[in-house]
Amino acid sequence: MPLLKTAPEIFAQAHNLVQRGDFGGALARYGEAANKFSKLGDAQSAALANAYAATMAIHHGVNNPATYRAATQALQAVGDAPLKIGLREVDASHLASEATLLAEELEWLAFEPLGADQFRQKAQALQTLSMKFRTQIGDQVLILPELFRHGTVRGTQKALPLAAYAEQALGEALVGTDPKAAAEHYQSARLWWVQAGNQGLAEAAAARVRGYGRSARCWFCGREVTGEGVHFLSIPSNLTELLTRGTGDGVLASANASQNTVYACRGCHGAIHSLADQIAVQRMQELEARVGAQLQALRQELAAVRAALNSIRR
Repeated sequence: MPLLKTAPEIFAQAHNLVQRGDFGGALARYGEAANKFSKLGDAQSAALANAYAATMAIHHGVNNPATYRAATQALQAVGDAPLKIGLREVDASHLASEATLLAEELEWLAFEPLGADQFRQKAQALQTLSMKFRTQIGDQVLILPELFRHGTVRGTQKALPLAAYAEQALGEALVGTDPKAAAEHYQSARLWWVQAGNQGLAEAAAARVRGYGRSARCWFCGREVTGEGVHFLSIPSNLTELLTRGTGDGVLASANASQNTVYACRGCHGAIHSLADQIAVQRMQELEARVGAQLQALRQELAAVRAALNSIRR
């Protein structure tokens, strides 16, 4: 009986490990089989073993798009070859497409836009990706999440949150110039979240709808502003009954008497804070000057006391 297993035997052993859920062990065996096939000059079998190995590597980097990209490349190298994934059989090209979609999902959801143009870019990418999950996967179950025990997820289920994130990105792209339009996109996002069954994110989107769609009159300059938290903010204040008369009777309020706050447009709010910072710095400098003078006086008194003690000792 031979002590060393052949490449096909190691390959078969890897298949058994996959069925038992030992993905780390399967990864090592597929890699070993690939090396043996390469040494034998069997490039086709080596490529197939590498495709299996790259797929198993996803288990250790399930949230890393690079692992999905590596799997895509290895799977594309074997074309439409049938793969035995656990108890299922699937074409390598189909699995490569799935890995690509999952990589794109991770990449775009992690992308942090720096301005309106990048928010639009993200929104467009997420809309396209949502449509791909609908058309390429549809109601079929995604193989990779199910293989690695991450639940049964269908393409249509993946599409819903991506559509919601896309609407939110469009909202953020517009909030700087048209907060009411931004609120409309967040309202669309809320509906997508409801369909996706995520009540928490649906409520968060609804809060943005209320905030971005709310208008007020600046207490300081009287400007009418839309977009709470972006274009106008609340400032704590001490309001008397006299001051609050009429602040909510008109079309737009300029204060919230129940919370003792006034509304300030972003311009006035920034100016107030800038002035407050300047005053704080000035007061700190004045305090440092006074404390410095007092410390100098104390040093001089201490020096005089030491001199007096020294003269007595002599």
